[in-house]
Amino acid sequence: MEKVISVTNLRKQYKKEVAVENVSFELERGSIMGLLGPNGAGKTTTLKMITNLCFKDEGKVVIHGVSIDHNAKAALSKVGAALDTPSFYNELTAKENLECFAALHKASSEKQVMELLDLVGLKEVKEKKVKAFSLGMKQRLGLARAMLGEPELIILDEPANGLDPQGMVWLYRMIGRLARERKITFLVSSHLLHDMEALCTDVLILHKGKSILQGKTQDVLAEGADTVICTIQEVREFENMLLHLPGIRIVKKWDDCFTVRLEGMSLDAFIKKIVERNLHILSITKRQNTLQELFLKLTGGAEVCVF
Repeated sequence: MEKVISVTNLRKQYKKEVAVENVSFELERGSIMGLLGPNGAGKTTTLKMITNLCFKDEGKVVIHGVSIDHNAKAALSKVGAALDTPSFYNELTAKENLECFAALHKASSEKQVMELLDLVGLKEVKEKKVKAFSLGMKQRLGLARAMLGEPELIILDEPANGLDPQGMVWLYRMIGRLARERKITFLVSSHLLHDMEALCTDVLILHKGKSILQGKTQDVLAEGADTVICTIQEVREFENMLLHLPGIRIVKKWDDCFTVRLEGMSLDAFIKKIVERNLHILSITKRQNTLQELFLKLTGGAEVCVF
């Protein structure tokens, strides 16, 4: 697959404080990476180094085979970005704002401006002055601005800020659709780990400027997912089996439903043990990790309870 962006060992220090240290990743065309972590984790600084808006102390950024150190203009020519809170000319309308920015892109046209306003759901308010826009509407206009010039990589910094739940669903569906249908690659920062879980093909979680979890989302969530929720007809016999079976720990029991941690046994082996004892399985489900649970485990946060 074609690599759209390659980031190697990014580092940024402000006086005595290291904001970002040793961050590396690669993204293929049409993928969506979530750059995740709490506020102050180094997400915005990382994005600003990638877009050449702040100088990096160390590291390398290559976009479509071009290093931003050698030719930043060429490297960023197919990159659209919306960083920090979107800012516009408040006395101009949504349409006029986009037309101003479109003038900076040779590939943009009035037709594209109208198409983008329609795409982000602002066509009906195109003649409304931006000063009357809500933050959510400005976020939509920011996405439209980032798409001017038909970029192949779009970088969004906390794009869900100010959006209500309906607006968030719209945003995530839009990003997913653009990635699937137009093969646009997205790099999206967020502190909303749970919300980004279903959207992102790749994740990189930062904590205090360092990468603590990285990889394909499905692989990250599958790794170490060792909790099983099962319902067995013979409750007493099953509980007795669990108490005497090495590598098994009962996390929770409620009536005939057990939450079990497999600490030294695979799921297949566990099921085989149940069948060997002629116990009847009514239901059994392997519980998948969540990004939030993994983050808390890795950072020493509060213990995650399984219900």
